Parts: sequence; structure tokens; C-alpha cells
Amino acid sequence: MVFAKYYNKEEVKENKYLVTNLVFAFFPISLILGSLIVNINFLLFCGLGIFHLRSKILKDQYSVIIKIIFFFFLSIFFSSALSFVQSLITNQYTEYELSKLLKSIIFFRYFLFLVLIYLLNKFDILNFKYFFLLATLSSLLLSVDIIVQYFVGKNLLGFESMGIRNPGFFGDEAVAGGYLLRFSFFAIFFSLLIFEDTKYLKKSLTSVIISILGTGMLLSGNRMPLVLFIFGLFILFLLSPRVRTTILLSFVILGATFQLTISSNDEMKGSYSSYIESVKSMIFITPPSIQSWNQKKYYKNDNESVKTKHFFYNVRYQSGHRRLFLTAVDTWKFNKIFGNGIKSFRVDCHKLGDQNINLEEDIYPGLKNRLCSNHPHNYYFQILTETGIVGLLAILLIMLAFIRFVFNNIKYLKFFNIWNLFLFASVFSLFIEVFPIRSTGGLFTTNNTTYIVMIGSIVLCYKKLLKIK
Repeated sequence: MVFAKYYNKEEVKENKYLVTNLVFAFFPISLILGSLIVNINFLLFCGLGIFHLRSKILKDQYSVIIKIIFFFFLSIFFSSALSFVQSLITNQYTEYELSKLLKSIIFFRYFLFLVLIYLLNKFDILNFKYFFLLATLSSLLLSVDIIVQYFVGKNLLGFESMGIRNPGFFGDEAVAGGYLLRFSFFAIFFSLLIFEDTKYLKKSLTSVIISILGTGMLLSGNRMPLVLFIFGLFILFLLSPRVRTTILLSFVILGATFQLTISSNDEMKGSYSSYIESVKSMIFITPPSIQSWNQKKYYKNDNESVKTKHFFYNVRYQSGHRRLFLTAVDTWKFNKIFGNGIKSFRVDCHKLGDQNINLEEDIYPGLKNRLCSNHPHNYYFQILTETGIVGLLAILLIMLAFIRFVFNNIKYLKFFNIWNLFLFASVFSLFIEVFPIRSTGGLFTTNNTTYIVMIGSIVLCYKKLLKIK
């Protein structure tokens, strides 16, 4: 079998770097188990990496793109340091300013993580096969677990369903759909690999796997991951004629599954209807300058009433994400060039005034239509407000390099070998994760940063991967 060709017992026995490879391959599992396990996994991998590489870390000639990435990390530190100094000068120092500065220094560990993955692969120490396998198995197993939880009421570990939300192994954290989105394309490309010798079986079994993953996202209750998953499949459909029949069959199965689910579950139907309305409200919104007038009655006391004209603007039809994005733009104006420092949004948003608007009430003149949160729910708005134009420009340069890489190497997608498929699974996963027009978690969190840096590092290894036969 094709599977045995790439994973054989003799190779495992003779691999002196097996422990390092298994530690790296464990990341898809640790991302399910939580931040503590991710940090332990992270420290263990970095320790092993430093042990294997030693002086090579400082001696290697790094590419321009890695230097740009380092500049982005430097911009995070500089913006936080500048915010710290400004707080001292203006007598507005708080412990949080010191906390931001320390976090920006500690954040450099992720650049070390990136460099270690890149060099370990370059010097034939890190082999991504085991990661490929575990990413596939974890995403498929979680999908099955979610499906069981939806129909039975409990998952394989006994966690109960949360109505339309079925987190599976994540317990009471409704994040399973996002996890599936991150690793689903590894499962899809892996299925294309192992079924390559059986043409018709490959198409049908790969379609089944895609449908299981998509159904898992649907039943998880996380709507954005499902939309992005379908979008990713559509991009794959356009780029690879070889899998178009498989993708079309998957769309048919997913479409039927979606229709049956929402037609039999009013709560699920309402959830997706509200999602569509939310998207519409974020794109099509009445500008404040042409708001209509409304008239209400106010009481000076128990006996006397006065009718007063005022602007009426109901926020029930506005997207919360749009309001967060606008808040991010406002906080960015505090320091447009260098930003306000790492994780500053959660504090700076309160400087705009009272954000706790009751969605059942009207907004009156002088009260900003803004929201506060730990982060703006979009990576790019968070980068803008916390690192300024400097950090955003660095990210845009990295994105341009990524786009250039895709266009220069898309021709290799027609070759179905383990390294090409693994590379493009990483490319698709990274593309969807950093897609600009989407809501996201916080960028500077353990799970999100670990995932983005890990997948980005794999893509940086493309020259090595494409040369492996």
C-alpha cells in the first residue's frame, strides 16, 4: 500500500531523531488538550531543537523573508517599549504597561520556534510525515466525535451536547469548528495520497472524508469555519483539475447534509439565518449622516411631559464585528506609526468612552457606536492597532512573498507525492487562517500564535520539500 511505502517499521527503528519528530507531530493533539499542554510541547520541542542544532542557529544565512518576519517581531517589542516609555513620561504608568513590555520580549520565543522548524528540516532532522499523519487522524476523529455528540447527545468521552454547539473533545469550549478548519486540508490531501492507486475508489473515499470533515464543522455550531472550508474547497477546485470531480461530489453530499440538518433543526436554521443577517449588516449599513429622525416622549416629572426630536439608530441590525473593527481603527489613531503595544486593545478601547451599549436601546448623539473586547476579532485590525503601520507593512510584505510563492509553485500541485501534498495542505491551511475578510481569535495567544508560526514555518521549508522525491 501507499501508506506502507511512507511509514514502515524499519525506518522508525533507524530514525535517531524519532523523539524530536514525534514531539513536533504531537502539536495537533496538544492544541486540543489546551494551552498548558501546548506550552509544554513547545518547550520540549525547542529544547530538543536547540540541542540538535547548537551553533548552527547563529551561523546560518537566513532568507529575506525570515529577516522580514524578525522585523515584525521587533516591531511588536518596539511598540510595547514605546508605550511603556510614554506612560512614564506622562505619569500614566500602570503595571499593565510593564506587563506589555515583558510579553513583547517573551513573544520572541515564537521567532525561535520558527527558526528551529526551518533549520531542523533544512539539516534533515525534522521529518513532517508524522505530523501529516497525526493532523489527519486528529481532525477525522474529532469530526466523528462531533457527529456522535450531535445524534447521541454525548461524545465518545461523555461530554454532553450544548444545543446547536457540539464541541466534541473540547468539552465546554465551542472551538471545534475552528480546529477542524485548521487541519482539515491535511486530511483531504492525505486521502488523495493514500488512495492514489485506485482511481474510482480515491474519488469516492476522498469525497466521504471531505463530507465527514464538513459535517463535523456544520454540527460543531461554528459557522465561519464551515464557510471558509467551503471557500477553500472552491479554491482547490479551481487550481487542481485532477480533483474537480471529487470536490463536486463532496459539494453534493455536503449540500444535502446541510439541507437535511437545518430543515430538521429550527435552532440550527435560526443560527445560520442570523449569521447571514449579520454579514449583510456588516456590508450594507445606513451611514450616520442619513439616519432618520424619530420622536419620543420624555417625562420631566410625574405630571409634565416633553416631546423631543433626536436621532434614532438601532444597533440591533449592526454587526458586533463591524463595531469592533471601528473601535480598532479609533484606538490605532492613538499611535498610527508604531501602535499601542502588544495586547493593548483590551485596555485602549475603554478610553473611547462608555462601550456598554444595551442592544435593545437606541444610540444617542455623542455616544460612539463601539465595542470593547480582548481583541478586535481580526488579525489585521489587531496588528494595526497594536503595532501600527510599521507592523502592518511587515505583514503585508510577508503576504506578498506568500502570494508570490503560491503563483511560482502552483504547478507542483499536479504531482501527487507526499511532500507536494503536505506542502500544499500547509499552504491552504495558512491561507485560510490568515484570510483578511474573516473573524478570528486573538493573534497574540498561545494556541493561535503557535499554530500560525508552525504552519508558516512549514511553508518556509518549501524549497527543501519540493526537492524531496
